[in-house]
Amino acid sequence: MNNQKLSRDKLCNEFPYLYMKDIDIALQFNNNKYNETLTYLQNQLKGNKLKLKKIPSKKRNIPELNKPLEIKPKEEMIECNCCFDMKPFQDFSHCTEGHLICKVCVKKHAENTIYQSQSYKIKCIDCNEKCNGYFDLQLLEPILDIRVISEYKNLKNTDEISQLCIDDINIKICQHCNAGTDIGENLDQEILVCMECFKDTCLKCNQVSHIGKPCHSLGNIAQNKRQEIENKMTEALILNCSRCKKSILKESGCNKITCVCRTINCYICKSVITGYAHFCNIKNCKCNKCHLWDDDSKTRILNAVKDEKDKETQKLIKGLL
Repeated sequence: MNNQKLSRDKLCNEFPYLYMKDIDIALQFNNNKYNETLTYLQNQLKGNKLKLKKIPSKKRNIPELNKPLEIKPKEEMIECNCCFDMKPFQDFSHCTEGHLICKVCVKKHAENTIYQSQSYKIKCIDCNEKCNGYFDLQLLEPILDIRVISEYKNLKNTDEISQLCIDDINIKICQHCNAGTDIGENLDQEILVCMECFKDTCLKCNQVSHIGKPCHSLGNIAQNKRQEIENKMTEALILNCSRCKKSILKESGCNKITCVCRTINCYICKSVITGYAHFCNIKNCKCNKCHLWDDDSKTRILNAVKDEKDKETQKLIKGLL
């Protein structure tokens, strides 16, 4: 195996999402030198100058050589177009238009879109330019948890079915096989019997049927009421950026929240701030400032549902907390 073919094979393994013609052009431009071509391709990717494939190439089997190839230079870091952190290339995914976004940002954005916006359409979040691209299922599957992918498929399936249906058709999704079944105008029906896999789904909690047991043991209330309570509890923990209106759900850290549009918000009072001067950092202080590390999410949730007095509803709230 000559050095030119070896360099070509190694570059194909280094950049599985690049087209072969772009690798060949880069090699020719750099006189078939491996190190120079590697650096050149990294810079091209950093500048979003190369089109990426949706499906990576298969890894090439390269036999060991008696004489090693040139030493690989220190790995160059790339800036994420969303959080602006510098990370190695393997920590990135890309939208259908080729914009590089780190996998951490993609994961958080996808989860927020799926669970908060109830949408499977994961749009590109490149902050440097407006992009009409998106992250499809093939790009998301290696990044998201199985349960999130399952919810993604549920939303996609429901949307596709609803586009084919007329108004008087009431489609429900089986939680076993994701098939849709029309239950018609029977609004009192509690159990969905799937016509594909013949398994049952509870229509109150949208989970696997649990005949004889209450829904998650969280109270026997109607599905629409339960959804209303869950939405109120979720909204109590969500910050909508005052500038770009994006929804932010804090998982950890302090209450100084920097949005992807670089607007700084306070997670407690939800106002735009300039920095840490907005906060008090003294534990159990009684001043009027927002606390930097206060995370009394339970109190915020209870305030959001304080008007709910029904016993079954209170049982549901207690169970969810």
